[in-house]
Amino acid sequence: MIQFTSFFLSIFFFFFFFLFLNPTNSPMVAATHPDIILETCRRCAKGDPNLNYALCVESLASVPKSHHSDVRGLAIVAVKLSKAKMKHAKSMVKKLLKAKPMGRYMKNCLLTCKDIYSDSISNLKDSLKAIKSGQYKDANIQISGAVDAPGNCEDSFQDGNIKSPLIGENKDLFGLAVIALGITALLGHVAHLTILQRRFAGAVFY
Repeated sequence: MIQFTSFFLSIFFFFFFFLFLNPTNSPMVAATHPDIILETCRRCAKGDPNLNYALCVESLASVPKSHHSDVRGLAIVAVKLSKAKMKHAKSMVKKLLKAKPMGRYMKNCLLTCKDIYSDSISNLKDSLKAIKSGQYKDANIQISGAVDAPGNCEDSFQDGNIKSPLIGENKDLFGLAVIALGITALLGHVAHLTILQRRFAGAVFY
């Protein structure tokens, strides 16, 4: 027999799940939800002051299939956008290294950023696999590395008191990586609540 206190805890969880996992409130809504991008970006921006709502909506909306997706699909889109931007930044570094003669310190900074971008690209690839297999915590860890990458790159220039030629790229990289992390974190949170809801639904009270 379930104890008296357990009964009231169960009642609490019932209302908690009703409020947060009701189809009209949950971010894991059907793929046909007309405002899936707006709602997902709104939820993510509310939870992270570093997440740019306008950029979130604009970047996701630039991919047609996002409009017919769910949160998991948006997480995949966001990571792919971040990975593509990271590849572009790495390509830009290669061009800068070939463009003109430069000081040794500047060259070392660019090489450092190139390595940072390479590692982040690898991390984002791994995060895609993790998302697709439902390992959202692992995905968050991998994406977090990409969030830190732009700042680590900029630090190398600041340490030498020289102007970074990548500041614009790094700002965009950070913005996209934060979006990818926010959506994936939201996805993991909802997945956890869904598991708890299923356990609660299967409980028998005496």
